[in-house]
Amino acid sequence: MHIDENKKYDKRNVERNIKSGIISQKDYEIYLSKLPDNTDKVYNPEEPSDETEEHESLLENENQPNKSKGTKKKALKGK
Repeated sequence: MHIDENKKYDKRNVERNIKSGIISQKDYEIYLSKLPDNTDKVYNPEEPSDETEEHESLLENENQPNKSKGTKKKALKGK
């Protein structure tokens, strides 16, 4: 059976590959330990981000009534 080296440790295949003897549990643990730490890229909904603050300030500005001077609304004529 041909095993693609790029997919040998794919999380969708790893359990089957361990059961089949293609890789060992120890090989998989070593592979996991070599992966980079990306915890700084995880989204935390409780932690406000710069984008969230910008979005909230835009929403606040949209909800404020328009106080521009010199603008008149045209009256609609009934038919």
